[in-house]
Amino acid sequence: MKILLQLILTTLILFSSACSITPKIHSNINPEVDFNRYKTFGYFKPLDTDKRYESLLSQFLKQATTAEMTRRGFTYTDKNPDLLINFHTNIVNKQKIHQTPVSMGYYDYRYNFYYGVWPGYQLHVDDYQEGTLNIDIVDRKQNKMIWEGIAIGRITQDKLDNLQQTIQSTVSEIFTRFPVAEKY
Repeated sequence: MKILLQLILTTLILFSSACSITPKIHSNINPEVDFNRYKTFGYFKPLDTDKRYESLLSQFLKQATTAEMTRRGFTYTDKNPDLLINFHTNIVNKQKIHQTPVSMGYYDYRYNFYYGVWPGYQLHVDDYQEGTLNIDIVDRKQNKMIWEGIAIGRITQDKLDNLQQTIQSTVSEIFTRFPVAEKY
């Protein structure tokens, strides 16, 4: 019985942590584009994630994206690159409402004791923040977007406290949908 209880608890913990950690990843592509013709990339100036100065968020995004693009054989340059990359972020407050069935009362068949059983529901309200990260890749000469990768997920305090690691893993997840595979 003790082993069964531990197995159930372990399964619940793994399931709940798996659901809350991984963002949902989406991508869109211009199907008419041949990605093999591009060799270099750079970044928009200023990035949409910056205002008057380069934020830590932008620095982490550029580091992670540069690593992913380099793994795929592209070379970074700030002198007329083939591709320009931009980032967009958005945070919205969300609310999820759950209903849990509950019953109140007690019935003891041995002593014919009956204290009404009223089925009902208990409401649970979960307030949280959901973040969206878009990575846009644009053909610089045509000034047209050719690919975008999107991650949507719940923002937790742990993710904010480990922002660089969170950005690195999220960008890596987004690039699993990129049309050019890693070169090594």
